[in-house]
Amino acid sequence: MDFETQTIYSSAMEIADKIDMHLMRTTEHHESIKEMLRMDLRNFLIFLTIADHVIAKDEIKYINKSLGYNFDASTMKDYAMKSAMVRDDFLNSPPSSMKYFLEYSKDEFILHESKYYDLKKLYLLVFQAIGEDFLSSCKHMDVAEVNQLTRYRFMLESNIRSYSKSGGERPSRPDSIPFKLRSKEDTAIKQESDIPFIGTVSGGDKTREDLDSLLAELDGLIGLASVKEEVKNLINLLKVIEIRRSHGLKAPSVTKHFVFTGNPGTGKTTVARLLSQIYCALGILSQGHMVEVDRSGLVAGYMGQTAIKVSEVIERAKGGVLFIDEAYSLVSEGQNGDFGQEAIDTLVKGMEDNRDDLIVIVAGYPKEMENFINANPGLKSRFQKTIHFPDYSADDLYMVFLSFCKENDYTLSSEASVYLKEQLEIYVANATKYFGNARDMRNFLDMAISAQANRLLSENVTSPEALMTLTPADLKGIFTSGQA
Repeated sequence: MDFETQTIYSSAMEIADKIDMHLMRTTEHHESIKEMLRMDLRNFLIFLTIADHVIAKDEIKYINKSLGYNFDASTMKDYAMKSAMVRDDFLNSPPSSMKYFLEYSKDEFILHESKYYDLKKLYLLVFQAIGEDFLSSCKHMDVAEVNQLTRYRFMLESNIRSYSKSGGERPSRPDSIPFKLRSKEDTAIKQESDIPFIGTVSGGDKTREDLDSLLAELDGLIGLASVKEEVKNLINLLKVIEIRRSHGLKAPSVTKHFVFTGNPGTGKTTVARLLSQIYCALGILSQGHMVEVDRSGLVAGYMGQTAIKVSEVIERAKGGVLFIDEAYSLVSEGQNGDFGQEAIDTLVKGMEDNRDDLIVIVAGYPKEMENFINANPGLKSRFQKTIHFPDYSADDLYMVFLSFCKENDYTLSSEASVYLKEQLEIYVANATKYFGNARDMRNFLDMAISAQANRLLSENVTSPEALMTLTPADLKGIFTSGQA
């Protein structure tokens, strides 16, 4: 941890220790609040770690060194799979230690022993600070991990607000920490420009003349045969409709919004980008760009902000595609008192208001997306087309790995090629719900490149051929370290 984060962590642990001492005097048996907080922070960091479906060595090292654990990749993976953090309702359950910090947030003795005047804010800050320090220290930080940090913070804030409303606020004192929760008065005057956009914008540079090249790009994607067929059928239908219109014939209505289902890494985002450009080439969309967001890009933490945030995202996406990843999280957490349902309602209205020049694609796991569509009658009537993205086969993953190698000037030796094919067969056969597909192959290549670098330096071999060639020795660590 950096110095500031360590200071915040130490202060939170000191408060937990003070609460423990108080409980020892008043209660015969109780769990250690200090240990409870340490375990809650451990679970929080593991939750961030598994967001990108990769448990990296630097992530394990941070957790072990900072919190005093002794995990290896295999142990952490087993723990994550068996615990609540891989379940859909993990973010609906606040950490166990929270209630003690909230209950003692007005205790004059505890406050006197602390240099922090608001324990609720300290509790929120310790998770935020450690989460940010953890992500900044990781070499391969993924946007999914950043999004999970945001979602976890929203969950903590929601529970703290609920407690404050039910138990009453204590008189405010000057903060001695650089963090401040907004009051209702603050949020009432908050302007639209103050709410940051969390997402990405891509594309928008294709023209009508590029349709053939876009279709060629679609054909060039590895695997996804059923998806390509679905997209081509849509394109053919749209072409015929345009021909009918040119002859003065009635044109049937065609759904413009889609549900993409499938595991991570199956190409949903890639195909959505292509669709935005293809629909522009066909004259259906005016710009052909794509705005990509998830829950954190739509749901705000304070009353009145979510509708503004969704409207702003829709405005950015007009003329193109709005792609909402893990859209089901709006429903699963909307039942816990936050503003997920408000985001859905605003989205439905925005789709209707901009139906002539906006396409919305929502994506996620099949079962969860079914729950999402059923959450609002307006969603069910607008998302009538579902395209399923199947998991990649072992052969597909092998081709994906080779394509990543080619992009980075690497090749496989003949022995490595045989070894990789064999291991991928085993890997696919044992895939879980959180199978990362093509995303895993990129991570696997990163691991192989690192292993090759160590091998070449120890062998003192640096010829161009050696620098380009991956051997079985470079790949074995992927499948024996518990990462795969």
